[in-house]
Amino acid sequence: MPDVETVVIPVGGGGLASGISLALRAVKPDVRIVGVQAGLEGFTLADGIAVKSVGERTGRILEDNLDDMVSVSDEEICSAVVLLLERSKLVVEGAGAVGVAALLAGKTGGEGKALALLSGGNIDPTMLISVMRHGLTLSGRFLVLRTRLQDRPGELIKLLKAVAQERANVVSVEHHREGMDVPVTQSEVELTVAMRDEHHCSVLLESLRSLGYQVERLR
Repeated sequence: MPDVETVVIPVGGGGLASGISLALRAVKPDVRIVGVQAGLEGFTLADGIAVKSVGERTGRILEDNLDDMVSVSDEEICSAVVLLLERSKLVVEGAGAVGVAALLAGKTGGEGKALALLSGGNIDPTMLISVMRHGLTLSGRFLVLRTRLQDRPGELIKLLKAVAQERANVVSVEHHREGMDVPVTQSEVELTVAMRDEHHCSVLLESLRSLGYQVERLR
């Protein structure tokens, strides 16, 4: 990418970032270089770069060569991992996806073409499943809603038909009667629904409310 204007690099101890930044400055002095760290609030998806501080020598190199240093949250990393898997079919670990996370969050600054370094794919399959579920929920691809129905035959099918009318796919249905503060003539129903996006979620919720359902979105 000879016309790249911004390069985004994960930063942990600083070895990878300092080496790349030195090479970039040698071949393209005007390129914007942004380092990305994980926001350290304890456990993080980006465990590969979760260090207390950048190394002393590498830190000096980064101070001389980086234009900016930003941090990203686990929520932002999660969204990046999901996007890379869904759109590009690339399995990238949390630490390797922080550059994309920073770009998606609008934290890198600069203009023109940007390049995000994907620095690793070492992610546990069970963690990947959890990240995918959480990321899809964040993007509005899954919706969990709760409402109440009259506890009599035919009421559930009316609700499900209303959901189907908005082209949403019901993944699971749970009835709550026992242990809930619900009138004896009613039952509480919780639906998990597969959606297209956040706008689709809003349309479905408004449609159900217009039909008289008191709907609560669970997050």
